Amino acid sequence: MRAKINENIYIDIKHLRPWSFSKIQKAKRCAYDFYWTYVEKQEPAERADFFILGSGVHYILENAINTVFKRRKPLNYNVLKYFFEQFKQKEPSIEYKRVKPFMPKILNYVNGQLRRLGKIHFFHSEVELCINREFVPAGFNGQEAFIRGKLDFVFAQDDTLYIVDHKTNRSREFSKRMKTQLRWYALLAKAKYPEFKKLALEVHNVRYGFVKRVIFTDTDILHFKLRLVPIIEMVEEEFFGKSFADLTPSPSSTNCRWCDFRHICPAKKE
Repeated sequence: MRAKINENIYIDIKHLRPWSFSKIQKAKRCAYDFYWTYVEKQEPAERADFFILGSGVHYILENAINTVFKRRKPLNYNVLKYFFEQFKQKEPSIEYKRVKPFMPKILNYVNGQLRRLGKIHFFHSEVELCINREFVPAGFNGQEAFIRGKLDFVFAQDDTLYIVDHKTNRSREFSKRMKTQLRWYALLAKAKYPEFKKLALEVHNVRYGFVKRVIFTDTDILHFKLRLVPIIEMVEEEFFGKSFADLTPSPSSTNCRWCDFRHICPAKKE
């Protein structure tokens, strides 16, 4: 099956902005994938199993964290199972046996947050942050939106803002890509919460139950901003004003394996 391409669509700034970390990564990975996702907004033939699993784990964690802070007492497996059933109503294809191995790690992590209750100034989960071209906070879906992201879990303790990103990766490595994503979140958080001098970025690997932390200072964030802007400008110049016929795909065994549009792509590599 091949897609019917509308050659009258030309990529505009509204297709490009706002930029998220995953969006800029997709633009750099393959122009066709980017076009179908953000320009024509094609629906994938099916959602990947790993994406559904990750979404389910995030849903359970988000609700469990909010509940434990509200109740101020430990949760049990029945509460987590209840949140799973809620998610299953939205995503009927998910099976409990896929999520079950994560449950002990989720329970330990969530109940472990109780020790922070008396120390933190505030906490929020699923925080939507956005900045405009001047790196000033903007509406998440506003016309001025330039860079945005959603933070899994944020809390403040003393002079430090903690930002937690939940991962279900099989790899235990703290990859370069992961560190770049954390810098992206730090840039957004600094604009929203400028009063904090230190930002502690924590990667919570739910599969293995460990947390890795990186501290970013104002200088670190400034250096990242200076590197990021030219990259975004280069990508925008590469895409702006082009039609599908003007784009060059990047087929490879890795890119095509994880692409949602293999079923319609004329350049796919098996």
